[in-house]
Amino acid sequence: MNFNPPTLQHLAGRSLMKDEALAISALQDLPMQLFPPLFKDAFTSKQSNILKQMVAAWPFPCLPVGGLMETPPHLETLKAVLDGLDLLMKQKVRLRMWKLQVLDLRDAHHDFWKGYTGIQDLVSSLDVIGKTQPVGNHPIIGGKQVMTVLMNLSFTSRHPSKYIKYLCHWAKQRKNVIQVICQKLEFGAIPAYDSLNVLGVFDLGSIQELEINKCWDMCTLALLAPGLGQMKNLQKLLLKEICITVDWPWDQKTEGLCVKQIFFQFSKLRNLQHLYLNDVYFLNEHLDQVLRCLESPLETLAITHCMLSQSDMKYLSQCPSIHQLKHLDLSGVTFINLSHPFLRSLLERVTATLKTLKLNGCMIMDFQIRALLPVLSQCSQLTEVNFEENSLSMDSLKKLLQHTANLTHLTLEKYPAPDEVYDDTGNVIPHRFIQLCSELMDTLKILRQPNHVYFVSKKCLDCHKYFIYN
Repeated sequence: MNFNPPTLQHLAGRSLMKDEALAISALQDLPMQLFPPLFKDAFTSKQSNILKQMVAAWPFPCLPVGGLMETPPHLETLKAVLDGLDLLMKQKVRLRMWKLQVLDLRDAHHDFWKGYTGIQDLVSSLDVIGKTQPVGNHPIIGGKQVMTVLMNLSFTSRHPSKYIKYLCHWAKQRKNVIQVICQKLEFGAIPAYDSLNVLGVFDLGSIQELEINKCWDMCTLALLAPGLGQMKNLQKLLLKEICITVDWPWDQKTEGLCVKQIFFQFSKLRNLQHLYLNDVYFLNEHLDQVLRCLESPLETLAITHCMLSQSDMKYLSQCPSIHQLKHLDLSGVTFINLSHPFLRSLLERVTATLKTLKLNGCMIMDFQIRALLPVLSQCSQLTEVNFEENSLSMDSLKKLLQHTANLTHLTLEKYPAPDEVYDDTGNVIPHRFIQLCSELMDTLKILRQPNHVYFVSKKCLDCHKYFIYN
């Protein structure tokens, strides 16, 4: 039985926190190393008055309070922390060292609160502010020193939570002395509010990741577009399920205006490295307009479950921004009516850099996969491939595996079960599935030593399950 009795320091802190007036009066003389455990106790027990005073007296440059927050955050506790910032900023005299500069509301720095590990943990948090704002100095806006608030925001419902409303209202009232930096912004629902008004709270140049991952319509996205254009340092953009507007009268002119407004902002994203477009309605016949706007090379390009035309694929194969691509995902893009030479040309341009390739659910057939085999064998940096949910025969799968013989960096491989495992109605024949997949695995083991390899069937019409062999 493990029993760790509380230390004298912990007992002294627990006793001190029971007397609010004594705890507050002792802050001026409290050793630095006692601040983290006592702050954690006050935060956990929601002692608002002590929290407020501890924030004002915090002796380190960063307070990573986000690592202590509940989900959803407790509003009164947040108010106490922000009141402490107000109290600190009202002080006329500030010490040059060990004064709070950054309030970190991100879900991070959990190790710091598990046990005080040193000032370097907190100083490192200041790196995200930027090279123009060196560690140890408050950023300057309008000739005034300001406090920095770091956060990541996720709007998971149509209306902002009370926590977000209060924080935004508080920050707006203090824009001359508060700088709000949001590195990651996520929208999980169509907003029933002015999204640009919310974005006005942040330094938009600080946003590095933007995710819109829950079915927005084009008009709503177009309304956000001016804010998108101000995200100069955006590195990752994810758009999911962008559809045609159903509530408004719709015509091609309205659609064209929305598309034009959205595409215009893409030209301002000069640091974009990772682009994810999942089920985006307006891509068909417009992919060239999206990619032509990009100036910097992409590392990740995911275009999934989208309708693409021949002209789209032709431009994609020639696009200047994809020559250094490391991750390519075209899952769910149907290639039945698309010319496979364009896909081959695309792969030829990224053989030296490509690490992951996902072509699952593309309805690729034997003649198409065979045309890709020579170039696929040259993608020497590949670590992951996924060809699930394509219609390939046993013979084509054997040839595909043979062309991966030199791909020694592969750690994860997913292939479709061969067409021969299904009966005339499309159901899996279990014993044939095991027999043929075992034969394919033996073929692969002769060529090289595989790591994680899976052969996956289509969903069985009878049992509604997938058969997996690995």
